[in-house]
Amino acid sequence: MLTHLAHLLVFALAVFFTARIVPGIRVKSFGGAFAFAFALALLDKLLFGLLVFLSFPMILISFGLFLLVLNGFLWWLAGKVVNGVETDGFGAAVVGSLVTSALNWAFLYLIH
Repeated sequence: MLTHLAHLLVFALAVFFTARIVPGIRVKSFGGAFAFAFALALLDKLLFGLLVFLSFPMILISFGLFLLVLNGFLWWLAGKVVNGVETDGFGAAVVGSLVTSALNWAFLYLIH
């Protein structure tokens, strides 16, 4: 349980820094970033498998690049659910998803 909380905190930090890097993404506070990270993790666990199943032909045709679209969609959806993070459009959501993933990986690499 403590490990999940630490990963959520690191992901919230990555979301907070992503808002500083990517134009079109705004975070109101670190609490908003944490709520966003929690909502995104929850949506990922609930919807990602179903979305992959439903869009499997597109994933195959695009050699897996359609997964970026799915991650961007989940990022956009989490932004609609949580008031602490605002995303201007779907393109910003896809770029935000990529940058957050890279920052999250780098932060976790530095911690371990």
